[in-house]
Amino acid sequence: MRAQEVFGDLYQETSYRACLGKSYVDFRVSERSRDQSWFFGNRFVTSWAFISGENPKSIRLTERENEARSRMLLRYLKVINMKYLLGLGIPDSDNWPVESGFFVLNISSIEASRIGRKFRQNAILFFRVLKPVELVWLV
Repeated sequence: MRAQEVFGDLYQETSYRACLGKSYVDFRVSERSRDQSWFFGNRFVTSWAFISGENPKSIRLTERENEARSRMLLRYLKVINMKYLLGLGIPDSDNWPVESGFFVLNISSIEASRIGRKFRQNAILFFRVLKPVELVWLV
């Protein structure tokens, strides 16, 4: 089976949370609201991608392995000088763990996909101001 068939519903039924100090904003695939556009637009952000390094190819790793992969992704984002917010992928179901990730700001879909593939992800989330949040399959 293809990853889209196996994990598509899980990714669609997840809230993607951008952490902003003591506050946060949640996003979902295919949703578009004035708040999302306004929120990022007022911070001179025209696009973002949610990328996780955890559970590559949706194979569950231990908490320790996932923490190491998140640190690797964070180091990589710093090396390539990307701006980011900490993020979480919070599934509606209890069948999958919350995943840490990063909302990478002002990134193209092509560059975000490249990073997602580098960290062996099935998909990333991508958003452009005034467009719906998009699930981009990498497999």
